[in-house]
Amino acid sequence: MYIPFTKRTSIKSKLFFVILFFVCAPLILFGYFWYEKTTSSLEQNAIQYSQHLLNQTNQYLNFYLEDLKKATAPFQTNLQVKQYVDLQPQPKDKFTTFQLSKQIQEEAFASILNGRSDIFGISLINKNVMQVNNYSQVNTFLDMDEIRNRNIELWKKVDSFDTYEVLDVEKIQDTSVIPIVRKLYDKTTYETTGLLIIHLQLNQLAKIINEVTLSHFNNVWIVNEHHKIMYHSNEELLGTTSISHSFQSNISVQRENKENTLLVHEEFPNTELKWGLIASVPMDRIMGNLIKLRNSTIWVGLILIGAALFFVGGFSFSLTYSLENLQKLMKSAESGNLNLKRKKPFPLYQNDEVSDLYESFYTMTTELDRLIEQVHLAKLKEKELELRTRESELQAMQSQINPHFLYNTLEIINSYAIIENQPTISNMTTSLADMFRYNVSNTKKVVTLQEEMAQIKSYLQIQQERFEKLRVIYDLNDSDLQDVITARLTLQPILENAFIHGYEEHQLAPEFIGIYGKKTTYYYQVFVVDLGKGMSPDTIETYNYAFTHNVDPPEPQKSTKRIGLMNVHKRLCTQFGFPYGLSIQKSDETGTVIEVRLPFAVEKQIKEA
Repeated sequence: MYIPFTKRTSIKSKLFFVILFFVCAPLILFGYFWYEKTTSSLEQNAIQYSQHLLNQTNQYLNFYLEDLKKATAPFQTNLQVKQYVDLQPQPKDKFTTFQLSKQIQEEAFASILNGRSDIFGISLINKNVMQVNNYSQVNTFLDMDEIRNRNIELWKKVDSFDTYEVLDVEKIQDTSVIPIVRKLYDKTTYETTGLLIIHLQLNQLAKIINEVTLSHFNNVWIVNEHHKIMYHSNEELLGTTSISHSFQSNISVQRENKENTLLVHEEFPNTELKWGLIASVPMDRIMGNLIKLRNSTIWVGLILIGAALFFVGGFSFSLTYSLENLQKLMKSAESGNLNLKRKKPFPLYQNDEVSDLYESFYTMTTELDRLIEQVHLAKLKEKELELRTRESELQAMQSQINPHFLYNTLEIINSYAIIENQPTISNMTTSLADMFRYNVSNTKKVVTLQEEMAQIKSYLQIQQERFEKLRVIYDLNDSDLQDVITARLTLQPILENAFIHGYEEHQLAPEFIGIYGKKTTYYYQVFVVDLGKGMSPDTIETYNYAFTHNVDPPEPQKSTKRIGLMNVHKRLCTQFGFPYGLSIQKSDETGTVIEVRLPFAVEKQIKEA
């Protein structure tokens, strides 16, 4: 429907016509036809809702019973159960029989009983009428002779049972239970060798039914294929024959005119278990609520339409008020006045699109003012940037000069040591210079193992000068070192860890350091060995778990003393990925062995820092 608007038509008028012709009129027409059709459809909706609830309950019950069936299946292959069903009435070793019965009670039966309050008890009887029973969850006194006699009677009828069958409800003392039997077979002869008997309480069935249907139906009960009641809220009706209702393959609805009650019934989807679920609900309850809901909806709709028409004028006025203010601000900005006093839209439109429009306008004017000011300061910033660039170049030159000064100084000390015939000082000075050159001047993140070992030899040479009894062994194939890569400064933190935590913390003089290499198919192994005091088993387990999963150790067990090991491992994992990194192979009172897994150069190109 097209409504012509003149150029001067206000937003208020436009909104009024839109609501009147496109909201109110369709709602009135639709409401009339809806009211006419509602009464006839309320009953059908109520029936469908009842069917849906019953179907949902049926699915839950079927899932519960199927789950119980699956839980009993492993008994067919259970080793202890197989041994028990083959026992003779008078075995030679009674203790073995007792022990086997106890294992079945504590292991096989426990797999079903644990955490379940719906199972009254469970029994196993073999072809020689020997029994194992577990009714430990029963809190009251229980006559076990009665249970055993019941089991014997069931065994006599074993040939009439299916492989898995749910029997009619019965009572054990004052408790109503549903017996469930599963036949156990000999895989060779297919002869029935035993019978598993489970007495199922009705509490779980009641819980499933009540959770879904209690607020809707008056009563819900379960009947079997013989129309005997398997579950009912009134326990006196258990085991009796239900009122005659012929179950169909599809859901059907029947009504008892005398009591004006809607009856809904449905078969279980499990074709092996031919149970049915029946529910009753008074028609007055479900129809009365729906009619009240319909009438309430009509009144609420009328009130909402009236309120919309009443407030449309105020809504239109507040919208145009905010837009007019924004229009005035824009005209002021057009004249060059960018320092505007901030005004807010009408309170109704704060924190919505209109408010965002105001904020965008103020942001635009502020940004324009800032850009104008920035043009004036551009040359000053350019000069400041030039001065900072020169200062950075000067600092870079200074960082290059300082290491050269250090190397020259060490060379002079070395020269004097040679002149004065001091080989120890000369060796230590040369090694120290090599270490500084490797640590400071070398900017590569990844180096060959050959380069790393050259630095390590300088480091250990200094340590040997410090500790006269220190013996160092290198067992690496030099031809392999050029083909193996590692992160720079990988081995030195591990060696420092050995000196500090293996020897010095325990007031031991360092006496041995060994570095061994081994080439494998996938990576190269380096083993760092010391003969100091090792770590505790908990520390080894904590750090090996952290190495394997590449995570920090738990806060209570985290040791700042060995943070170097964790840092080395994370650097290797970050640079090369899995499976490269550290592992504590051994650590006890006799010493520690740390494994370092490194990649071959063909797998990873050496990167420059």
